[in-house]
Amino acid sequence: MGSLKPILRALVLIVAITGTHQQVKIKCYDCVTPLGVNDAMEYCNASIYCKGVYCTKGPNAQSNGIYHGCINSPPVDKAGASCKNTDNQFGFNKNCYCKNIDYCNETAPLAANIVLIALLILVTWLTTFF
Repeated sequence: MGSLKPILRALVLIVAITGTHQQVKIKCYDCVTPLGVNDAMEYCNASIYCKGVYCTKGPNAQSNGIYHGCINSPPVDKAGASCKNTDNQFGFNKNCYCKNIDYCNETAPLAANIVLIALLILVTWLTTFF
């Protein structure tokens, strides 16, 4: 088992480097939900989607709702997966960008981060003990 440890570490490094340089397109919800709706599934579903490098979720002035969509260029501040709080004419909202999994523009960013952290802990444990 000791010979697997360097191989697993190299594999983790290769996956990490490859993942940061590839611009993989993911499926994103492509819909508008009314302001104040917590469960967007009534308005958005997996059959209405677009593909992009980033999924977005934020206020939409034209529809007076929350737009869920996709973009191929990075957000202005080049954030990977984050939300920024905004205070505008529609009230207090969040503009979110993500690029980690399909339909991440509906998943709470915290839930996505918890899954990523759990995966990293598992990989670290495997490389340490095997």
